[in-house]
Amino acid sequence: MDKLILSILHHSIPPIRPGTIAEEDNAGWHFRSAKALRKYGGYQVIAIRPSGSEEAITKIVDGIPIILTPTIDLSPSKRLWKWSEYSPNMTRITEYLVKKYNAVPYIHEYRALNSEQIIRKLLDRPMILQHHGSTPPSPRDAINPNPINTTKALSKLRREKILTKVKGAIFVLNRAEKEYLEKLGTDAEVIIRTMGVDFNELKPPTEDEVIKTRRELGIPEGNIVMGTYVGVFREEFSTLKGANYIVKIWSEVRKAVKNITLIVTGLNRKTAETLRAKGIMAYEFLPHNEYIKLVKAMDVYFLPATPGYYGGIGVAVMEALALGKPVVSPTLMDMPNPREIKYVGIATPYVTENNLKAFINALINVVENTSQYKPSIIREIAHKYYSWESFVKTFNQVISNL
Repeated sequence: MDKLILSILHHSIPPIRPGTIAEEDNAGWHFRSAKALRKYGGYQVIAIRPSGSEEAITKIVDGIPIILTPTIDLSPSKRLWKWSEYSPNMTRITEYLVKKYNAVPYIHEYRALNSEQIIRKLLDRPMILQHHGSTPPSPRDAINPNPINTTKALSKLRREKILTKVKGAIFVLNRAEKEYLEKLGTDAEVIIRTMGVDFNELKPPTEDEVIKTRRELGIPEGNIVMGTYVGVFREEFSTLKGANYIVKIWSEVRKAVKNITLIVTGLNRKTAETLRAKGIMAYEFLPHNEYIKLVKAMDVYFLPATPGYYGGIGVAVMEALALGKPVVSPTLMDMPNPREIKYVGIATPYVTENNLKAFINALINVVENTSQYKPSIIREIAHKYYSWESFVKTFNQVISNL
C-alpha cells in the first residue's frame, strides 16, 4: 500500500553495542512492526522514538527510516515518573508528517507521557494505538498520603479520558483490557491483537543444530533443557515474570528429573551470578540473535507469570512457539482458541506461593513428555495468531476502515 505509517515508541532504548542505535540490533517494537508492515503489507513506514539525549539522530536501518528526537528527562531520579522522558520534538514531527502526507500514527503504548502528547494533538485524525501491557489506573491510587503518588495517580486518570475520544482502532493484548476500554466508552474499535514474530526467521532447529549449540554451551549430552526469559524493560528485578520463583522451580524439578539443565535470561548481573552459583545457566540481557540461539537449544520453554502480569501471551512465548517448543505458562490462556492449548503445552493459573507447586508439576509433566508435542503442529497453530503475516492482515482491515 502507498499509505505512510508512523510507528512511534514513547521511550528511548539504550544501544546494545557501542557506537550503534538499538534498532541496528532489531530492538524496539516500533522498529520490528515497521519492518513487518513494509515487508508484508507494502506500506511506507517511518519509525520514530526519543533519542534519550539532546541529540537528534536519523538513520536508515534495514530499509526503514529511523528518526530519534531530542529528549528532556523530567525526573532523572525516576521518583516522580518511571517514564519521565519528554520529547516535544517527537510530537511536532509526528504532527507535521500526519498533516503533510496524511500519515497514520501507529502509537506503541498509549499510557505514557509522549504518547499522550501526540494523541492530544491529533484527536481529529484517525490513528492506531497498540497496547503493550500497561494496566488501567484505579481511583483508589489517588487516595495516598504521599503527594507525589497522588499526583501520579491523578495524571494517569486524566490521561485515560483521552482514550474515549480516539478515532480509529486500539489493539490490546488481552480480554480484560478490551472489556475495560469498551466499558470506558472509547469511540475507537477495540481489537485483541498482539504484535507478531517473524516465523521466516524463527525456524525450528535441526537435530544437528541443537547438538552443536549445546556442545558450544557446555550442556551435557542427553540432558533435557528447559528455559525462560524473565526480563522486564528497565526493571532490575521483577516478580511479574516469576523471577523470584526460579530457584524453587529449579530445586523441585531437579529432584524429579535427573538429567536437566535450566537456562534463564534477562537478568541483572547480581542475580545472574547468584543463579550461576546454584548450577543454573544464567544470562543478562542479550542481543536478540544470541537469545534465540539459546531458545533453539531448549526442549521446553516456561513462564511463571504472576497475577500482576498484564502482557497477554508474551513475545518470548510466541517466539518459543514459532520455534516449535512446548510451553508451560499461565499466558497460554490468552490464546484465541483454548481448545488448541493442549497441542502447544499447558496453561496454568497465574503463579502465587499457594499454587507454585501445581505450576512445577505441570512443568515436570511437559519435561518428562516432550515427545508428545510435535514442533510442526506447535508452529502451525502459533502461525495463525502470532505471525507478522496475521498481524498485517488485521492491520490492513483496520486501515481500510479508517
